[in-house]
Amino acid sequence: MDVKEAVERAYREGRALLAVNMVNLETAQGVVWGAERVGRPIILMVSHNAARYGGLEELYAIGRSLGRKANVPVYLHYDHAEGLDDLEAAYALGFDSAMLEVEDEAEVEAARRVAGSRALEVELEVVGKGERRETVRALGELARLAALSGADWLVVNLGTQHKALEPHRLNLKRLEELRSLGRPLVLHGGSSAHLEDLREAVRRGVAKVNVATAGFHAFTEGVRERVGEGLDPRVYLGEGRERLTRWVAAFYGSLP
Repeated sequence: MDVKEAVERAYREGRALLAVNMVNLETAQGVVWGAERVGRPIILMVSHNAARYGGLEELYAIGRSLGRKANVPVYLHYDHAEGLDDLEAAYALGFDSAMLEVEDEAEVEAARRVAGSRALEVELEVVGKGERRETVRALGELARLAALSGADWLVVNLGTQHKALEPHRLNLKRLEELRSLGRPLVLHGGSSAHLEDLREAVRRGVAKVNVATAGFHAFTEGVRERVGEGLDPRVYLGEGRERLTRWVAAFYGSLP
């Protein structure tokens, strides 16, 4: 089963796949091992910032290597492609899916051509604050752009924030309207989603939940606790990995 089929199946059954960002070997292992503990498929995400840090090819190789050994399906997703060239590079390398924020109709249609038959995630609404503007579109405009792009998954704004840990209540009333779009919805900024609301959102059509900050927080807490114990990075990185493994298992296990 490829990732498109896995997310579509989760959507039909009122469940979600967890997608967690990784930046190096230890974070990738923590994510995959956590998914193995609960026996659920996992999406390893590489962002454009992570690619700048660790190398897109290198991180892809780590993810694929872990996926071959894992006892659960492991899918690789390129998150926040910065343009069509970026999107094309990820697909050419072998990523199972990729995401692009689209600005106009021409880019929407071009993204589908680049993706071909591979899973395409289109960010039609932007969540969060700071450098990235926050957007919410009318339902009719969302439907029009979704149809133009032929996107497999749609990113919508339900009230979460990027790079935040404090819980935010989700706009479940709006989610009921968005279900009319008729395709799997993606929640960005999952670290800030109120857990009770998130569970309900999954039952109502959110079939992919993206998380970065909460996972990084768990990993970093482990590193901080052990970093003063000698010079061997395996000690503190190993503790970070174990904390992330436990966090993924606990969080994923709490979702439908």
